[in-house]
Parts: sequence; structure tokens; C-alpha cells
Amino acid sequence: MKKSTKPTLKIVIKGEPFDDIASKKKIIEYREYTPFWISRLYDKEGKKRHYELIEFINGYNTDARRMITKYEGFNKRGDLLHIKIGKIISK
Repeated sequence: MKKSTKPTLKIVIKGEPFDDIASKKKIIEYREYTPFWISRLYDKEGKKRHYELIEFINGYNTDARRMITKYEGFNKRGDLLHIKIGKIISK
């Protein structure tokens, strides 16, 4: 796989949602519209940031399970951000 010039969005999640993404049951990750997520998904001018990949990390341990997926963008609906999960690249 060629090295991406775009940054990777990193998302820490719990075990069950991680497993649901791995089994392709879950295709959207929901996050609240908070300053933390606004800073991750929008630049300082308020434009959407562009990512190529999402790295899902199952917890905060250094040996936590990780999975890389394609990033398919996001939408804001009310107070929720809907982050679209693409094809799984590696588990």
C-alpha cells in the first residue's frame, strides 16, 4: 500500500463497536458535536479536513487491537457527527 499524504483519523472505541466494524455490521461511527471532534474534523477556517484512512483503536493500552479502514467523509446531523467507515484495509 502506498504511503498516504493525508493524515489518518484516529478513533478510540470500546470492544463491541470495534467488533461490529470488523464484522462490517457497523458502517457509521457516531460522535457528539463537541469542541474535541470539531477540531479533528474541521480546520481553523471551518472547512472539512480530508483524511484517507481511519485507525480504530480498541482502548488506550499500548497493545490494544487496531484496525485501519478507508475514510468516506462525514455529515453533521443535529448534535451528531456521522463518520462514514469504508473498506477495511487491515485488522
